[in-house]
Amino acid sequence: MGWRIYAASATGKSHLDKGIPCQDAFAFHADGEVLVAVVCDGAGSAASSDIGSRLTADTVVRSLAAAWAQQGDASATSEQAVAGLAAAAVLDARAALSAVAAAAQAELSSYAATLVGFVGDADRGWFFHIGDGLGVAEAADAQAHAARVSAPENGEYANETYFVTGEAWREHLRVLAVPYPVARLNLMSDGAMPFAMEKGNAGLYRPFIDPVARYLASVDEDAGSRALFGTLDDSRTHGITSDDKTLLIALRV
Repeated sequence: MGWRIYAASATGKSHLDKGIPCQDAFAFHADGEVLVAVVCDGAGSAASSDIGSRLTADTVVRSLAAAWAQQGDASATSEQAVAGLAAAAVLDARAALSAVAAAAQAELSSYAATLVGFVGDADRGWFFHIGDGLGVAEAADAQAHAARVSAPENGEYANETYFVTGEAWREHLRVLAVPYPVARLNLMSDGAMPFAMEKGNAGLYRPFIDPVARYLASVDEDAGSRALFGTLDDSRTHGITSDDKTLLIALRV
């Protein structure tokens, strides 16, 4: 058993019109049953958030995958231990971002990005989350286990959120256990949520996600990721939201 992972990011219409690069990023690492996956969304107000989201995603996945391999028996891992591993990975990302910021004589906040990620094995998993974006873990036995949703955290206003670069990142690092084997993992930036999620984010929007997942299960990762990009970059999705859009779907095979 293992994972097939399909992922894509598409630049939003508002960014295309202004010549701004996509500020979303994703990264993942799969080793047999173990999966580490991350989606980051750079702050629209931060000058270098495209760099920040890419560096954050890559560093967190690399750091957490290495720590997970070292800690041995994942079945004995507690939620508290996962929170510690996730915090250490975020610290590594903040150190990498600080080095880049110092070299560019820029503020750390110029590289602001949110983070939603998952780490798990054959038996169970955990979401780790700072800010907005969203994750949904679906069980192989959907009748026995309801899908687990790691929801976005916004500030006082709907367009406010929290970032890896923020001083209060520890207070806003959330860990959510998924106490069952995951058959399908869905991670997304907030730009994908209007068409991938039901209103109120109670669950996935089935008329969109189920046909997409069925198609992905029939093709290899490269073909599936290209098709996923085509869906995210379609005029119909641009018509729903002008934001950057990232969607990562991991299927257990």
